[in-house]
Amino acid sequence: MTSVGSVTRQIAALEISTKKPTLVPSSSSTTRPTHSKQPSQTNVTKLLTKFAAPKPFPSSKPTQPSNLRQATRQPSPGPGSTQPAIDIGRYDGGLEIEDEKRGEAVHGEAAEDLALDSSVSRKCPTREWHLSDFDMGRPLGKGKFGRVYMVRTKSAPKYILALKTLYKSEIVQSKVEKQIRREIEIQQNLRHPNVLRLYGYFHDSKRIFLMLEFAGKGELYKQLSKHGCFSEKRSSRYIDQMADALMYLHGKHVIHRDIKPENLLLGINGELKIGDFGWSVHAPGNRRMTLCGTLDYLPPEMVEGREHNEKVDYWALGVLTYEFLIGNPPFEDRSSVNNTYRRIAKVDLKFPPTISVEVKDLISKLLQYDPGRRLALSAVLHHPWIVKYRSKISIRDSGDA
Repeated sequence: MTSVGSVTRQIAALEISTKKPTLVPSSSSTTRPTHSKQPSQTNVTKLLTKFAAPKPFPSSKPTQPSNLRQATRQPSPGPGSTQPAIDIGRYDGGLEIEDEKRGEAVHGEAAEDLALDSSVSRKCPTREWHLSDFDMGRPLGKGKFGRVYMVRTKSAPKYILALKTLYKSEIVQSKVEKQIRREIEIQQNLRHPNVLRLYGYFHDSKRIFLMLEFAGKGELYKQLSKHGCFSEKRSSRYIDQMADALMYLHGKHVIHRDIKPENLLLGINGELKIGDFGWSVHAPGNRRMTLCGTLDYLPPEMVEGREHNEKVDYWALGVLTYEFLIGNPPFEDRSSVNNTYRRIAKVDLKFPPTISVEVKDLISKLLQYDPGRRLALSAVLHHPWIVKYRSKISIRDSGDA
């Protein structure tokens, strides 16, 4: 059995954001030091890529409903197994500690709404999962409704996952039961290399557990905070991946509605992953009225209370491109929320002289007041600024340029 524990501990501390969006301008984040890349980390990359659940778990429709009170343990591979071991870090006992102090069982209609179990899902049911099916590892982060841990399945082939916990009573108190259900229903059906995968979910009397793809390089926002801004090459490669992923989502009639750096993660090879579908909506009619998302990324039609469609994501892509290059959103005014609203409504767009004419053209074509005039995602993928930096070599270079 091969151990790479001493190497994986050098991977930067990972956090998966569970923060919900607010309608206030974003503020700057403190910079956190990250670990330098070690020569032997390539081996870790290969192992994590191999065992980070690249395919759906085998599905088997249970003959009877899940009974989570009678959790069973899965047998571990025998001593003759040649499965490499990956150090998932030390478990801090946080789930047990929190369970004694936090949350309470819910009853009635709320209990039915939050009895979420992918083994009885109508579409693509999974096997029945329980907390005892996982080896618990290091904490990856804390969110509004619970914690996220790095875990490994006990049964072969021992997939690496991020296990996100949500306390039911807190979801009910925040009146977001429908939002949580919608987020899970949307994400479980998505299959794209630049969209964070939800492999399964289960619950007990107090909590919901989401089995998420492990994004090995953590939050993109932390990289942006560390560097201040990205190079045009790195930004272009990220926007290339974003446009492709958004085309896929819109093809599934899914509007994300909260594209921003805090909701983007990086895979072990540096590839971008769209996560946090809390404000997403499945809208086959493509016409919505709800005000949601983060103020700095809202388009004019949303701040003015007009109907909106999937082109709100086109606008957000333009804002994201600007923030990658400059380090802050284009319409941000920290002195006044109303000023930010006014700048968005007027499309008060100003460019510093440091960025290229090509990217100015792309941003200007995305940040159009009239949604119908915004550059289509297919055209974004063929824009000269995107094509210029598109590489035929491994995607892992996208995060190092």
